[in-house]
Amino acid sequence: MVFTRSNLAWAALGPVAGLALIALMQSGAIPAYQAYSVALAAVYAIVVLSVGLLAGWSGVWSVGHPAFVAVGAYFAAYGGAHQWPLEWVIVGAITSCALMGAFLGYAGARFSVLYIALLTLAFSLVSLEVINRWTSVTGGDQGVAVSPLDSALGLGTVPSGGSEAQYLAVLVAGVVFAIAVFAKSSALRMRLVAAKAHPLVARSVGIVPEAQTALSFAVSAAFTGLAGVLLGLITGFVSPDTFSLNFGVTIIAACVLGGVGSVFGAVVGGVYLAWVPAAADAVSVPQPVVQGVLLITALIFLPGGVVPFLGSLVRRALGRRGPGLLDGEHHVSATVDDNGDGAPVTSARDRPAADDAAPLLVVDGLSVRFGGLNALESASLDVRPGEVLAIIGPNGAGKTTLLNAVSGLIGGARITGAVDYAGVKLMGTRATARRRLGIARTFQHAETFSELTVAENVLCTKRWAGTADRARADELLARTGLADVADRYPAELPFGLQKRLDLARAIAEEPRLLILDEPFGGLDATERQLAAQQIVRLRAQGAAVVIIDHVLDDLFAVADRVVAFDFGKPIGSGEPGTILTDPQVRSSYLGLIATRAELPARAGESVAVALRDVSHHYGGVAALHDIHLDIGKGAVIGVVGANGAGKSTLGKIIHGSLRPSSGQVRIGEPGARPVRSSLVPEGRALFKTLSLRENLEVAGYAVGVQGSALRTRLDETAEWLPERLRARLSVAAAGLSGGEQQILAVARALMARPDVLILDEPALGLAPALVDEVYARINQLARDGMTIVLLEQLLSRALTSCHEVVVLHEGRVAARGDASDPLFAETAELAYFGGEAATLLKLRDVNELEA
Repeated sequence: MVFTRSNLAWAALGPVAGLALIALMQSGAIPAYQAYSVALAAVYAIVVLSVGLLAGWSGVWSVGHPAFVAVGAYFAAYGGAHQWPLEWVIVGAITSCALMGAFLGYAGARFSVLYIALLTLAFSLVSLEVINRWTSVTGGDQGVAVSPLDSALGLGTVPSGGSEAQYLAVLVAGVVFAIAVFAKSSALRMRLVAAKAHPLVARSVGIVPEAQTALSFAVSAAFTGLAGVLLGLITGFVSPDTFSLNFGVTIIAACVLGGVGSVFGAVVGGVYLAWVPAAADAVSVPQPVVQGVLLITALIFLPGGVVPFLGSLVRRALGRRGPGLLDGEHHVSATVDDNGDGAPVTSARDRPAADDAAPLLVVDGLSVRFGGLNALESASLDVRPGEVLAIIGPNGAGKTTLLNAVSGLIGGARITGAVDYAGVKLMGTRATARRRLGIARTFQHAETFSELTVAENVLCTKRWAGTADRARADELLARTGLADVADRYPAELPFGLQKRLDLARAIAEEPRLLILDEPFGGLDATERQLAAQQIVRLRAQGAAVVIIDHVLDDLFAVADRVVAFDFGKPIGSGEPGTILTDPQVRSSYLGLIATRAELPARAGESVAVALRDVSHHYGGVAALHDIHLDIGKGAVIGVVGANGAGKSTLGKIIHGSLRPSSGQVRIGEPGARPVRSSLVPEGRALFKTLSLRENLEVAGYAVGVQGSALRTRLDETAEWLPERLRARLSVAAAGLSGGEQQILAVARALMARPDVLILDEPALGLAPALVDEVYARINQLARDGMTIVLLEQLLSRALTSCHEVVVLHEGRVAARGDASDPLFAETAELAYFGGEAATLLKLRDVNELEA
């Protein structure tokens, strides 16, 4: 919590407004019959604030808060009847409600928003039943009067139903709003929002989502119980009718009307609750009708609420920018040319490795199994302080599974083996505890907390964000080049800055072990250089760094040692300069050259699909750059590249399901029959609960085939399936093996009778025998004259199954040639790992030798 001049000014508005209203009420400027409504609005505003902030900060909607109001009101009635001091009544109500709220929050945190709402609904219904039956305390249906309460601190007596109670309600409401204003800048709010926005990532920075939900529910319930005490005092009588389910729904409507999560929106909500009955009477319309019309109007025209809408109008009137960055403002300087002391950054291997130090992390025989899938099998490795360990391998090799197991972010799996970190056995240790031990990580897609600013994304790692913590965060943001965007939200930043923010948040606690998941992926050359310099700086500070990435050039530039994985286990290790000379490591990426498939001769020069200068971006991530490609009719074209090279994006663009950011795509020849295309996506994307027949029927419906035509096409497609699948058309797709599911996915694509068939990683995760069967059926389609685009990770598979191979490297065409040309295979290998620059360098060397 930070007491800045701005915070103090906004917080002071609550108590000042409360004192001003009390003065007006005392002077008679607000008539006595209106004073009651003002006090009632103040009480309701506390309730709306409690519910609204719980929803806005924790993502929890509660219809059970009327029960907390009831607890506070009956505490006032019972305490007055037994001569309890006012302070005891308040403390008792707050404590009781906080305990019940903490229980509801913790119990409901494991479920979805719907189930939490149902849990609070059940709590409200049970509370009403207790109120009706516990007549000795509540008076049952008849209700109970509230007696005056004396102050134990000598502040006098507060008679129920009197003006003193009204003054107290207004003053307390002002103080509560001041507390809420300060809470908005506190680490408490940041951690609540982080846990709501991304629970998995929140665990990685030491935040326990269940504990945060329990805490927020407890605080919300406590303030609602306080409002209940005030309600009992200003009304002088407590009846169960006040706390009906309708009241809970009306509170939620008031939150939406004012603005969910808005402190000042709660004032609008409180006024709405207090005056809507009078407004309904004035226009002689039933109150539910008035409430419904107001709520529908707000949802249609002011979906964010009244106060956020008015705030945006004020910003526009003052000429201030909205939350988004203006075009051309994505320039951010970074202090990345030194180590913080003016010394230049050197590469990792320019510094001596800590070979004599004991390993900081030891993974011994680690296996991870998801059902019938062995994602990791008896993996062992170690990393020392001050060492950068790179982990490489093709897609599906088990690299991310290893990182998740070490960082504790893996669920639903059977894990065996041991992971020791600095003498601590990590198996069974929660992810949040691992963060406290000094283990931090980043994520492949820069998982940030979207509702927190850049600075708050870093500060949320702290339990208490004091002045010193904020100063250190500012220093870190300056060091990582994020100081200029500290007050921006992640969605407003380009992808490179989001990745930098992910790294800054990971190193905020100065971890001893930093785990980086594809830190170079999606970045341009300059951004990759900046990321590399940050990694070298961390190594120089003594941190152990474990990195997985597919951008091998940049990865090897910072790594001390490389471990290669395939099929869930290490297959080789060595220095960056020699690891790719290992035949087993190379074959894991490129595959083993097999017998070339029998392909039909190329049919003429007609073009099925033509791409001209095609580029594509996902937000700030460049996936493809200036692709120029012709796909001839009847050809089998292989598009190969490592994970992240842009293959799937190119496949979607060829299919037409994705429009490129720039460039032109022409499908078919001008004036000729339109070319139909089908895409078999990576992972198959079958409807697992539907039968084989139903999967095929859905594909037929998608292209507009029905009735007898659908039955005919279904029979024709079924004939393409192997006999064992034709006999099981009524079986659910989930019951098939991986290879059988892949064949079904191809058959589903054939229901459209495509001219061009695009297959994305058709062999991924399949056993060799099943791979051969899948490719045999693909080759048969090629012999039948179909144009096929094969998106493959294994170069050897493409070279033996295609007419022509295109190698993608970081979204660019690095090489293209005849798959049957033995000389092209070497060029394709160079392009696969090093891009076009590597092939040009090799060509230059050859020319120099010939000269």
